[in-house]
Parts: sequence; C-alpha cells; structure tokens
Amino acid sequence: MGDRDSVRICMMNITAGGMSGGYRTYLSRLVPRLAGHPEVEALLVGVPQTVEIDEWRQRSPSVQWVPLRCTLAARGREVGPEARKAMEQFSPDVLFVPTTRHFAWNGTPVVSMVRNMMPAAPGLTAYPVERVRNWGRLRQMRSAVHRSDRVIAISQFVRDYLTDALGLDPSRIGVVYHGIDPVDERDMQQPVAVSREWKGRFVFTAGLIYPYRGLEDLIEAWGHLRTGSDLPPLVIAGKVGQGMKRYYRKLVGMVEGKGLTPHIRFVGVLSRGEMAWCYRNCVAFVMTSRVEACPNIALEAMAHGCVCISTDNPPMPEIFGEAARYYRAGAAEQLAQHIRDALALPAEPREEIRCDALARAGKFTWDLCCQRTIEQLQQAIANHDPDSRENA
Repeated sequence: MGDRDSVRICMMNITAGGMSGGYRTYLSRLVPRLAGHPEVEALLVGVPQTVEIDEWRQRSPSVQWVPLRCTLAARGREVGPEARKAMEQFSPDVLFVPTTRHFAWNGTPVVSMVRNMMPAAPGLTAYPVERVRNWGRLRQMRSAVHRSDRVIAISQFVRDYLTDALGLDPSRIGVVYHGIDPVDERDMQQPVAVSREWKGRFVFTAGLIYPYRGLEDLIEAWGHLRTGSDLPPLVIAGKVGQGMKRYYRKLVGMVEGKGLTPHIRFVGVLSRGEMAWCYRNCVAFVMTSRVEACPNIALEAMAHGCVCISTDNPPMPEIFGEAARYYRAGAAEQLAQHIRDALALPAEPREEIRCDALARAGKFTWDLCCQRTIEQLQQAIANHDPDSRENA
C-alpha cells in the first residue's frame, strides 16, 4: 500500500463451486459498500464460475469481477489462470478470503474469515459421511487461519474457539459481526404452504435442516404442548442439507409417531418475501441450534420484531442479548413453557418485546460491518511479515 491512504483489495470467494443464500446476501451487501468506501482505491472480486457473473457486474459496475475456475490441488484449491492473470494486473495490497480456504499470492498479506462453525461440532451428527466432511472442513479452517496474516471472526464465540481450540494468537483476530437489512414490509408474501387461518397463531423456525439445528427440541416440545386445549401450528422452513435426506425422514417420522402431523409443517425453502411474512405474522420465533457463528436467521427475526426463544448455546446470547428468552438445549419441556408464555402475551408487553428486538437488530449494520472489515484488512497490511512461514 505504501504511502497511499486507500487500499486495493482482492476478495477471493473460493468455494467448492457454489454459494449459499446467506453467503450471496453477505456479498451483495458488503461488496458495494467496500467499492464505494473512500478508503478503498479499487476492488477485485472472484466468484465461482457457476455463479452468473453478469448479474453481479450490473449491481456493482465499478468492481472488477472475475470467475474462479477452482480445481482441487495438492495444497488446496487453485483459482485458475484467468483469475491469476487478473490479480497480476490488479496488483492488490491485500487478499481477503471470506471462505476459510488458504490462498496465497506473491507474498501479499492475507486475511481469512471464519463464518461457519459446523466443522467445530463433529459430534452433532451420527452420519459417517458428514463426519468425514466436517473433519475435512476443520482441517481447511485450521490451515487457513494459521497461514493468514489476520483472521476475521464473525462473533466473539468464533474468536474464543480460534484461540482456545485452535491455538491462534488473539492479537491476530478481529471480531466483525454481519449486518441486517432494514425491513420493507411491501415485499411480504404469504407462503402457499401456510394456511391463512394460522396467521398470528403459528410458531416459526427456519434454517438448514441439519442435526446441529436441534429441531428435535421443537417436536418434543409439541408433545408437551398437546396437553393444552389449543395446540398452535409449527412452521419449519429450510432446505434439507446435503446428504441429510435420511435425517429429514427421521424428523418426519418423529412428527408422525407423536400424531403431530396436522400441527407441524415442513414448508421447504421460502423466498425473502415469504420469510418476511412468516417473521411478521408468527406468534414466536424459535432458534434451536446447538452451534452457530453469527446466525443471519437470528438477526432477521429480531429485525422483524419477533418474540424470540433460543437455546442458551453460544453465540445465541451474544447475538440476541436481552431480546430473547432462553432454554437449555434438549430441555423440551422448558421450551414448551416459553412457547406457552409467548402464546399468552397480552398486546402491550408483546409490543415492548417487539421494540426490544428491533433495537437489538439495529446494532448490527452492514455499514459497520464494512468499516470494521476495512480496518482488519488495513491492520493485516500494517503488520504483514513477508518472511512468515505460516504465509507460505
């Protein structure tokens, strides 16, 4: 960077070939802000070749976009000659790799970001193939963070894991939370799979259908709730995770075995408008996850003013703060009582809870995420040691 006040950033989104919805949201919110920031001279962004790059060019025309034709190489994923040529011409001051994949370029400072804590919880799946995948993901994470000049953790919980479990020097880690968009209720659309009669009565949860999500808690809780006179509907939204069809069938079997099929509905993947409608019209939102990094779903629920109920596993209290009621993971009866309380809330205290959730969500902004990301990149440049063996 030399004596310049601004920085040239090369952002390499190295994946196995695709991008999740949450990751697309992260890029679509952060990249335009980086590109327009006065401390950023230029921005080169690499995205997988499977992604429609013209769409990104239209959104951010000042950004230089390049497809990454990733191939599995002996020391990680190589990005392909087209991207390497673009990087050579671009001459970046810093490499930013948000996907926790190690990548080095001509001694340039490297910043990695850890945004997925699923590899850190291998005991949360009984599926051997997925345990092997998690082992591989954890090896990638360990390699990337130890060979980077600086690491961005998207919550304090992630930072603590990197220092306590992976032995990373705390001085090399910065915490940068994700942001959340302001809610535009004009985009709301009622899902076809949710009955009109359920409006204002149903409990909502969303996210990847996966063992670490702990959805069994909700099914067990509904078994406790059925002793009441009016069992509320439960709407579970989300994609079935890769290789998790057997797990999904297990959940459906639990519902059927307890005679809860009329009351619990798996609605699959919802659009942003449909998600917004569910947040706004549910009687409560429940987060049952055993482990997360900085859950976008939690931020979205608060931004829509939901009455939130969550496990007390980290980082959920760190994210929700006082805007949620907590239960111990696996304690279905405790969860059921929180749901009973939410169903019985009068209008005035419900509105107070809604205001608390909105205020908490307001602390997580994309502008703040952008500014703190730039600060981490600048710090990596300032502290870069070109002779460091870990950057080899």
